[in-house]
Amino acid sequence: MSAAIAGSGKLAALWRSGARERGMFSAFALMFIVLWLSNPSFVSQDNLVNTSRQIAMLAVFATGIAFVIITGGIDLSVGSVIGLTGVIIAKISAPTNYGGLNFDLWTGIPVALAVALLVGLAQGLLITRLNLQPFIVTLGGMLVLKGVSQTIVEGKSIYLGLAGFRDFVRQGLFEINGAPVIVWPIVIMIGVLVVAAYVLHFSVYGRYLFAIGGNRDAASYSGIPVKRVECSTYVISAFLAGVAGVMYAAYQGEMKHTVGEGDELQAIAAVVLGGVSLRGGEGTVIGVLIGSAIMRIIVNGIEMFRIGDWRPDENWKMIIIGSVILIAVILDQLVHIVQARRRTRRAAIATSG
Repeated sequence: MSAAIAGSGKLAALWRSGARERGMFSAFALMFIVLWLSNPSFVSQDNLVNTSRQIAMLAVFATGIAFVIITGGIDLSVGSVIGLTGVIIAKISAPTNYGGLNFDLWTGIPVALAVALLVGLAQGLLITRLNLQPFIVTLGGMLVLKGVSQTIVEGKSIYLGLAGFRDFVRQGLFEINGAPVIVWPIVIMIGVLVVAAYVLHFSVYGRYLFAIGGNRDAASYSGIPVKRVECSTYVISAFLAGVAGVMYAAYQGEMKHTVGEGDELQAIAAVVLGGVSLRGGEGTVIGVLIGSAIMRIIVNGIEMFRIGDWRPDENWKMIIIGSVILIAVILDQLVHIVQARRRTRRAAIATSG
């Protein structure tokens, strides 16, 4: 009973402290309404299901990046891990006439996920045991993994075939007009978010993450195994990127080394928009979900938005996504400036009192 009361108290505290998340949710709702008014097809069943599928896949690997950023690190390699995971699955499990080795799908997926885990472990060890900068290690990892993917597919692409596997991301629960309302990627995302929320906000491990991101030296002096915990966040990030890679492989069906390119930037923008501070020590799982929804609705909205006969072309996508990333970083900076001023003002009042 006391545990339940403590849990509800934590939830209430998270809700009260989530002003930024509530603000971003309002922004998401406003964008949704504007897109609906500009193009009624935006709320068609097909588009809503497709957009929710895209949100789910982004939210899964953005959750992994959030774990890293909360400790004060960064992971630029997740997009390449997504691509490598899909390429490995295609190479192992695709039919030989499509360029694969024709092994069972249940061989390809575990091998791909194991490779993703090893990538995360290798990067985590380099960062924590050799004290290398996370930016440099994961940037190098991004390029190496992209090169490995390109070598595996020999500069071409591998068609998966495997109709049953590809149907996986298109099927789901509660059908209307013969099409599912909740596709399986959403179910996977919910499972990932529930586990992540428990780990981040209700476990000792989660307190370690926030403590390390808040003050690494103080966390180390208080007995927290800083290096081990930091290393584990890169393993988690790579594993969730691998899970997203499995879903991308099923969704796209044709894997090449460019799959996942730029996804790391969208994931970083999503978590920062959702309230995860690039300085570490702050963030919520619900914020990651809201940030992911905003990023995907922007990408989808660029294709759906129109005023009369005018609609933005493909060139607008990079401009708008780049602007959103800049806005996210500026917002992060402004929030910390405001918080620092409040702390200074309170300290001055306490001293004068």
